[in-house]
Amino acid sequence: MSVFRVKLNNVDQGRLDLDPSTHPGSPAGYGQLGSAFTVSNQRQVYVMGPKHVNRLLKDGDTFTDCNYWKRFAYPQVPHNQAIVEVVSDDGSVYSDVESENTFVVGRAFASVADAYNTDNTLNFVTTYGSPAKFFQITNTHGSYALTVELNGDTNATITLAAGDAQIFNSGDLAITQIRLKSATSGGKAEVVASVKSACNS
Repeated sequence: MSVFRVKLNNVDQGRLDLDPSTHPGSPAGYGQLGSAFTVSNQRQVYVMGPKHVNRLLKDGDTFTDCNYWKRFAYPQVPHNQAIVEVVSDDGSVYSDVESENTFVVGRAFASVADAYNTDNTLNFVTTYGSPAKFFQITNTHGSYALTVELNGDTNATITLAAGDAQIFNSGDLAITQIRLKSATSGGKAEVVASVKSACNS
C-alpha cells in the first residue's frame, strides 16, 4: 500500500486561503493578501475511489491506499490538476483489472535461529495488507536444512535441504505468513513474493 498526502493549496490552483500576516507591506487585517498557507484551512473535496467509495480529502491529511490515487499526483498530471502527492510508493502499478494490481516483496533472512521466533517471521497480511499470491523461498545456506511453517499452522510445514527452493504459484496457495527455523542456528533464506495491492476506497 502507498501513502498519499492531500495537496490542494498551491498557487497553480488559485490563490485561495492566503495569510495576510505574511504580507510585508502592511499589518494583518488591512486587506493585504500575503502568501498562501502551507496547508489550507478551507479546502477539502470528496473524490470517488475505484471501489466507488467517496473519500473526503482534507488539505494536508495523509491516507494509505492503492496506486489508483497516483493518477491525481504530479507528474502523472500537471501541478494545476494535482490534488495529492505521493509520500511513499509500494511500487505497484494500478490497473482497472483488479488481479493485476500486485507488487513485489523481497526479504533475506541472514541468520535463522534453531527455533521459531519473531525475527524469523514474515506476516504478509499485517505488513503489506494482503496475502502473497506468488511465493518463493530458497534455503541459501550451504549445509543446514530449513523448516518453513505456513499460515500459522504448526502442522503445515515444509523442510528445505541446503540450496533447495519451494515455489507456490498464483492459484496454488495464498500465503498469509511464514515462520522459519534452521536445523542449526545460523541458517539463511531468501523470500520473493507477489502481493496484491488492495484498494481501500
